[in-house]
Amino acid sequence: MKKLGLGLFIPVLLAACQSGNQSDYSSRNVGGISYTNYAKGFEVIEEESFKLLQVFDPWQNSRNVTLSYILTEDPASVPDTLKGIPVIQVPVQRVIALSTTHVAMIHQLGAAASIKGVSGARLIFNDQIRQRIGRGEVMDVGYDQELNLETIVQLDPDVLFIYGVEHGMSAVTGKLAEMGVPVVYCGEYLEKHPLGKAEWIRFFGLFYGLEEAAGQFFHQIDSTYLSLASQAMKPTRRPRVLTGLPWKGTWYMAGGNSFAARLIGDAGGDYLWKDDDSDEAVPLSLESVYARAMEADIWINPGEAATIDQLIRFDERFKDLPVVKSGEVYSNDLRTGPGGGNDYWESGTVRPDLVLADLIKVFHPDLLTDHQFIYYRKLK
Repeated sequence: MKKLGLGLFIPVLLAACQSGNQSDYSSRNVGGISYTNYAKGFEVIEEESFKLLQVFDPWQNSRNVTLSYILTEDPASVPDTLKGIPVIQVPVQRVIALSTTHVAMIHQLGAAASIKGVSGARLIFNDQIRQRIGRGEVMDVGYDQELNLETIVQLDPDVLFIYGVEHGMSAVTGKLAEMGVPVVYCGEYLEKHPLGKAEWIRFFGLFYGLEEAAGQFFHQIDSTYLSLASQAMKPTRRPRVLTGLPWKGTWYMAGGNSFAARLIGDAGGDYLWKDDDSDEAVPLSLESVYARAMEADIWINPGEAATIDQLIRFDERFKDLPVVKSGEVYSNDLRTGPGGGNDYWESGTVRPDLVLADLIKVFHPDLLTDHQFIYYRKLK
């Protein structure tokens, strides 16, 4: 393992959590040219012998938090003035990925063999990784604040990619730092634009020396996505779209500026809550949603409901909704692994163009006549 500059990792991380300032490097771009086109959660400052990678607000409700990492082939080249920032020697050879999204992006880069540990092994959809898990080549290191620190240390990773849904994860990363494990926060799941999430493949490319390949791949996805979105704008009729399912009497509806709302709009749908200005899930009563759901032409992502009958069992009133009577209900669970892992949340994050194509086929079946569903299916 490359234990570089890790003795200073804990105070640097804590300082970042408190103030968001780690060094004199605070700009998100160099010379006015941003490294990213859509992603808001990271940026790169390139110097002659190293790259400074900055991650912004990497967990829910974080504000003005900046975490910095130095990526270099030669740790000795890092100036003394930056020695307080964690240094990771690249290209990395052994990694632990705590999100299925990270697994998908690393696999897309052709570097899946570098994955030595994952979180929630049964939820991995990727067949190659599942086979390696079965052979004991990839270990399950636990989940969230119940990570198996002993297993992580034994795996001797060059870097552990972590995501945090709350500030409390810093306690876990602090313990890992004490044990000499380089930890890098990823916040791709917080991006509001589908292409913003996908652009994090460029983030992972930095760790493998595959920046050019990652950039070329993303350019193709970007171009295809925008072309599809342009086609979806042609029809004059836009079906009214309902999404989600209530949980314990509350319907957490995606806000009008959310990731889900953007996908629906780009696919040529008329999202019923498009006028809401939130970019997060909005808690609503089932009754208030039901009244507007009477207007829906299509219902997508109906939670755990695998059939129309199961959907009605959630609430008998659903059988009276016109969208249920017409059977225009579609789930994104077509690709589900033996352990219940849904590839929509894995490879679908890397391929928003394919997700968009599925939704266009749902909303406007006459547009993409040759397209076969990849992630979506119609409930029966």
